[in-house]
Amino acid sequence: MNMALFNVRIFGIGTMVLFACVVMCAWETRSSPVPTGKFQTPKEIRYLAANGDDSNDGKTPATAWSTVERLNEGLPAGGTALLRSGDVFYGTIRVKGGIDRNHKTVISSYGSGARPVISCTKNLRDDPSMWHSQHVRYNFWSVDLKNPSNYTGLVSSDNTNPGFLIVDGEVKPWKLFSRYDINKQWDFSDDDGRLFVFSTNNPALLAHDIRVAVGEPGLQLFSHMVVSNLAIRATGSHGMYTEWDKTPKVDMRISDCIFENIGGSELINYSLDSRVRFGNGVEFGPNSADAIVERCEFRGVYDVAFTMQGRSPAISWDNIHMRNCIVEDSSQAFEVWCSGAPSGVGFTRCSFTGNRTVNVGGGWGALTRPNRSTATPLLVYRMTTDTIDITITRNVFENLSHGLIFVLDGVESLSQGYRIYGNEVK
Repeated sequence: MNMALFNVRIFGIGTMVLFACVVMCAWETRSSPVPTGKFQTPKEIRYLAANGDDSNDGKTPATAWSTVERLNEGLPAGGTALLRSGDVFYGTIRVKGGIDRNHKTVISSYGSGARPVISCTKNLRDDPSMWHSQHVRYNFWSVDLKNPSNYTGLVSSDNTNPGFLIVDGEVKPWKLFSRYDINKQWDFSDDDGRLFVFSTNNPALLAHDIRVAVGEPGLQLFSHMVVSNLAIRATGSHGMYTEWDKTPKVDMRISDCIFENIGGSELINYSLDSRVRFGNGVEFGPNSADAIVERCEFRGVYDVAFTMQGRSPAISWDNIHMRNCIVEDSSQAFEVWCSGAPSGVGFTRCSFTGNRTVNVGGGWGALTRPNRSTATPLLVYRMTTDTIDITITRNVFENLSHGLIFVLDGVESLSQGYRIYGNEVK
């Protein structure tokens, strides 16, 4: 056994303390097998291109489909979806998972150029007449997000839960839950499908490109799925996630993807007493196993880049790893929490290794969240499990804003199941 010594800020409940945190941990780590499997030559390939046509068969680049909706309904289990590089597609990818470890569903790109983008924004038309002045004295303007004629982009979803605005390319993150609280330029709120914006003039006269990122995720993960070389950019919900249910989700690999400007929408039905915003880069819900996130880049995530979380009755996470990724300008980088886990159920063979974080605890998400003390690279939220097997090593943490780790139940709750060693703080 050896000891790792971190001279960093550790936050407990409502406190900020600067001291040396000593965590017992083993220098030797157990080997953790990673998802593997032979890839057979795919028999079912479908192509997606922005200038395609959903009436095509989708089987060649020349006969590509054009929409995410067509892809979701048409890609068979174990098939391969290739999105054209340089194109932007709107909506949530929810294709069938693979058949087994040797017949995986693959989602990737084809062609040259930038990664294909999955986005969930309603792009408002450059038309001042669709904006309505609510209270001229108070500079309130509103637009109806339930009316598809007011926007392009994500027209297939009736979601009107805004996470942030993008105004002429710049993120405007200041969402308030009551329109009567907005009080500076580009503050916004929503009510019954209407977007309310504080503006000193008609918003369409001050900006020509206003986009509303709404609470739809970029991609839902299922068993036996490989995702690579995509960009999830501008969604008010998660970038990628697994559903919170009893169904096992196993054998998932995410590589070489970009997650940029993720989250900020309201978490509906969170509590009768409070309202919160949400949005993670990659979220593995209960009963996830054999998963890797590697060589990905995360920027501008409202909550955390990578999380394993959930609550009872049946919850477990096994052999899940985030490695060799970059996290910048996001609220947190790595989070674990579970609630109501029975004895012997929890986290096994999980790790956060070889990653680099820069200005985590900064960024627009951290600036607008009410609980800024939680904006740290490592977040240990509520843990009601006696099974913890998590390794955090060979990471570099640069430009800390609020310390290195936040532990909800106090630093003394960190068990020997956390092996934290060999990291560098700059």
